[in-house]
Amino acid sequence: MNLHITPFAPSKLSSKYSLQIFTYQLSENQYNIAVSQISAGFPAYAENFKTDPISIDKVLVSHPESTFIIQVSGESMTDAGIFPNSYIVVDTSLKPKDKSIVVARYGDDFLVKRLHYHDDFAVLKAENSLRNFPDIRLDSETDFEIWGVVVGEFKRF
Repeated sequence: MNLHITPFAPSKLSSKYSLQIFTYQLSENQYNIAVSQISAGFPAYAENFKTDPISIDKVLVSHPESTFIIQVSGESMTDAGIFPNSYIVVDTSLKPKDKSIVVARYGDDFLVKRLHYHDDFAVLKAENSLRNFPDIRLDSETDFEIWGVVVGEFKRF
């Protein structure tokens, strides 16, 4: 493949691009986790399945110095489980692989899409079966950069 895609550090962002970055604090809080799946339709008693506590940020964050949390707007990735107002965990140190969900700068916009590699180009694809979002073809002439790889997602009900 002639198209070389590598993630870039936030310091390489030109001031003309608008991605607000906020610092987050990794907590030392730990939460109990059940080792069994739970049915959404039949009562289950999670206290029977408890194990040692875990730290949520330790599950979601492997590289704290290069990890960012971004709130999502838009519906283009709902079939991937990423909904409006949810938060994605993005690691800027990871090299994107074929079919990674990535945050990319495309022109002056930042997008969350699934990256698909082809021989001489790549495509950013939306995942929403209810709406027809166009694919974005990336080649050596396209003004884009992969900012980071999405490694997790969470939301509040």
